[in-house]
Amino acid sequence: MSFFKKIFGSKENKKSEPKTKSTNNLESFKQVPWMTDLRLKNIAICLDSGFKPASSLPTELNREIRPSIEIAQRLNAIKALVLWIMVSPENLASDKILAFIDKNNLEDFMDEEEKEILNLQRNDEQARNHIGWKFENAWPLAWYFGYREPDSTGQMMSGDQMQAILKDYSCPINENVADWIKNKETLSVEKLIEKEDLFYCLHNAVRSAQLGGKTVPEGFDSMGNGGVIHERRHALTWMLSKGVKWDETDLST
Repeated sequence: MSFFKKIFGSKENKKSEPKTKSTNNLESFKQVPWMTDLRLKNIAICLDSGFKPASSLPTELNREIRPSIEIAQRLNAIKALVLWIMVSPENLASDKILAFIDKNNLEDFMDEEEKEILNLQRNDEQARNHIGWKFENAWPLAWYFGYREPDSTGQMMSGDQMQAILKDYSCPINENVADWIKNKETLSVEKLIEKEDLFYCLHNAVRSAQLGGKTVPEGFDSMGNGGVIHERRHALTWMLSKGVKWDETDLST
């Protein structure tokens, strides 16, 4: 599956040294009346990485995790779309992908634009150029089922990472998703909430940068790298938006 390949020392501070700029900035966040320990922890991560989220962001958010089966269905809906576009019919018959989608009700976890992909030719070039973004959605979903923790640098996934998710962290195409998740260890809701809150803050900094603010690290592409942050945040927030459809996820910042 080599077609995926091209898709896309710390220093100790001396006690006599003055506070760093990021430490000084963090002090200002501590003055916010509704600030929480979780948010302060994530703000510190953002500032140390060069992201500058707004201090006005709310900390009391309506977050409720959805059932594991739904998270698995969304992950495997993405898998089916990728296989449809990126693998030739000679190597994987269309009927096999469609049967996988049908028996697992995966269309219920696709938006209308994604469903249209299944009406395209299997080698549609435009769809192939955009399918890499689906993997940025898939990373947090796969993390829930044991894949590595999604990073916050804004760098796109590598081909090796994409292959690992398809092969080892999603349901085999000839199996049922409900069976696949049985006895599978999943992420704690506390870790998921913590990561989602971090990406909420990162996404705010990205959007401010897209509007002209100096709120992201030097060399960070607010559209390209920012798009990666957006897609990963979408998946994280959706997982904590029980009862909400994928394309109705509240991504406001």
